[in-house]
Amino acid sequence: MAITLPNNFVKQYNSNLHILTQLMGNKFAGKCREESIQGEEQYFDTLGNTVAGLRDSQFPTSPTSSIAHDRRQVKATAYHNGLFVDRIEKVKTLCDPESAYPQQQIKALNRKRDQEFFKGALGTAVTGVAGGGTAPVTGCPVVDVATGDTGDTTGMNLDKLIEALYKLEASGVDVEDPMDKPYFVWTPKQKNELLKNTKVTSTDYATVKALVTGQINSFYGFEFISSTLVPYTDEAGTGVNLSWSATTDAPVLDPNTDVRCCFAYTKNNIIQATNPEITTEIEKRADHSFDWYAYSLIRTGAVRMEENKVVLVPCDEDLVNNEA
Repeated sequence: MAITLPNNFVKQYNSNLHILTQLMGNKFAGKCREESIQGEEQYFDTLGNTVAGLRDSQFPTSPTSSIAHDRRQVKATAYHNGLFVDRIEKVKTLCDPESAYPQQQIKALNRKRDQEFFKGALGTAVTGVAGGGTAPVTGCPVVDVATGDTGDTTGMNLDKLIEALYKLEASGVDVEDPMDKPYFVWTPKQKNELLKNTKVTSTDYATVKALVTGQINSFYGFEFISSTLVPYTDEAGTGVNLSWSATTDAPVLDPNTDVRCCFAYTKNNIIQATNPEITTEIEKRADHSFDWYAYSLIRTGAVRMEENKVVLVPCDEDLVNNEA
């Protein structure tokens, strides 16, 4: 069906299309390992650690050490979007929707890109030479939802950030390695909570305030990524609800919980494989009265390579109590 523009006819002085508020995507570009993908699925190899032994004699027998080889699967999902511009409606307007429509389509596909990132980071990874094994998110370290509080579930606070960084480093992650750069994913709600939290010292307050206002994007070793697409989870942090609304792209809220699955991760640990990248074609369609038609497509998927490089940080948003 062609998209008509009845609310945008020439009845006002404003000649621009006003883009309504929407959930934004493409938050993780350059902040993960980005690859291309050939075929329906692709495997990426992992190599474990090996331990050196003591050489305590001259001309010893050559050691036979062990090292673990494994692989993880990325399966790409295709998304597309198409819009018609009715020529009759177009001449009734002062603006040109032909340029705005593809922009909106790209934003829609970028939200799908980010949803696939969340599925890879927080879902069950497929492992093994032929994809015969699985690695559930329950294997990831978890910061207790009540950390920094008196025992009740709580939102974001400084104690949770400290604990998340500790769990990364305690797992052997070298956070000074550029490829293991730590990121922290949260929503605007957690940003706001950190600023208001009484445990943030006066020294930290100015830094956190600058973080919230967007003047900086780093604090306590993390670079922060704010996204309204962060999924919901249970209070344990491991029952992640990796589903989003089919009409608004907003994460689906479980009626029994309002806990967001915020998380820390390292750059090289999440692979997002995409092919093709977002492509857009615009042409006149003879089968639709030669109206212009814009079509956009992306195919992408993601996977978590190691569990110990993703730390789950469940944060209660108090939506059930209408306190958000």
